[in-house]
Amino acid sequence: MRIKTVIFFLLVNLYIYPSYSIDISKGFDDANALIVSGELDKAKELLKKILKENPNNMQIINNIAYIEAKSGNIDEAIKILRRHISNNKDIDVIYKNLTNLYAFQANILYEEALSIKESSENAVELSLIKNLRLKNKNILPQELLEDEKNETKSPDIEPNGIKDFITNWAKYWESKDYIAYFNCYESNYFPKNFKSKKSWQSDRKEKIENKRNIKINITNINIISYDRKNILIQFTQAYNSDSFSDVVKKHTTAVIIDGRIKITGEYILK
Repeated sequence: MRIKTVIFFLLVNLYIYPSYSIDISKGFDDANALIVSGELDKAKELLKKILKENPNNMQIINNIAYIEAKSGNIDEAIKILRRHISNNKDIDVIYKNLTNLYAFQANILYEEALSIKESSENAVELSLIKNLRLKNKNILPQELLEDEKNETKSPDIEPNGIKDFITNWAKYWESKDYIAYFNCYESNYFPKNFKSKKSWQSDRKEKIENKRNIKINITNINIISYDRKNILIQFTQAYNSDSFSDVVKKHTTAVIIDGRIKITGEYILK
């Protein structure tokens, strides 16, 4: 079974607190040029140099993680993002990238266990930040202030709440409660092999309707990573119906929106 995970590093609009510096901007652009030309080691060396002057700039940090991932060092890319995300709780995009890296890593481990070699087809697809945005370190962006206000209003979700969510998601599927089932997903979610959310929901509903006695058992729920907004969950899913049955391991990524968990991605590990 072939498993492909697309990971997007889309952080162009992040606001951290670096100081203004023409040299840093030039260094960032030069590093990107080196990355494009395939000189990853030189690019990493240059990015680490300018990072010393802007240690909290997540755009620089992201591109260093990009280089590590492109070089096949998935573990190191994860370490870099984890190390810095702990000091930047408001940057939920970074954390979402991190959860997707975990999912990709799990897929690779599974394929290696089965001795499946897909060479270039297994490569991580990344988007490089092209422009460095510099802000005065003494100015806290209004967007960040608003995020802080909003986050303080959001109730914390306990690990057991996440586990209950997955269990209930399976129950909605099992009982063909389509409204509750589809409500478990983020409003704009649909798998990339479908053209729209509507086409995915129609296909999903038809496939579920064609089964009479659906039984789904969720076990071994493990919360791999979780902050106040982004979640990565692993679990075993046993599916049985009148015409089909299987047992798979899954990774599910989710976000917390207005205090509710919403699924943003599903990965079959099997």
